[in-house]
Amino acid sequence: MILPRSFYEQDTIDVARDLLGCYLVHQEVKGTTIGRIVEDEAYLENDRAAHSYRGMTNRNRVLFGPPGRSYVFFIYGMHCCVNAVTATEGKGEAVLIRALEPADGISLMQTRRETDKLIALCSGPGKLTQALHVTMDDNGLSLSDSTLQIWSGDSIPDFQPPTGDQIVQTTRIGISKARDLPLRFYIRGNRFISRK
Repeated sequence: MILPRSFYEQDTIDVARDLLGCYLVHQEVKGTTIGRIVEDEAYLENDRAAHSYRGMTNRNRVLFGPPGRSYVFFIYGMHCCVNAVTATEGKGEAVLIRALEPADGISLMQTRRETDKLIALCSGPGKLTQALHVTMDDNGLSLSDSTLQIWSGDSIPDFQPPTGDQIVQTTRIGISKARDLPLRFYIRGNRFISRK
């Protein structure tokens, strides 16, 4: 059910594609929140839009560490974004989780997001971290054996993992550099994906 570290040691583009339909899970005292990954983006070595592009710093050190860890960063002075570190150690690659379809702990997500609208809970990288209460304290956690995990797509029988023709590959959004690279993936027709 929980994806092992070996899953993240694959090619980053393959990981990004294979994460669609899997579940981001945050287990806390207040409750467990779960969202099905319906959109993500790959960030590669030598990618001008990647946080690792200029080399290792204290801020991005987790990106260069072992694969299968969370890389959480703060953006616009108000939002956290969560990534899964991928590829081989030292490479500096990751997959940004862009949108989730709420699956469990929905009432807790609604309280945190201050809305009852399901479509507004996790349809963007800052929204989903607020809904699941992913913060900078979760930076560097193992996604296999911590309170923040990613489960395989067959973990919840109500949802079916997407098939090849249901996966759309296109250019990334919300960035100014390397916008032409087709490194964004989402489940075709899913109403919970983020909007431009």
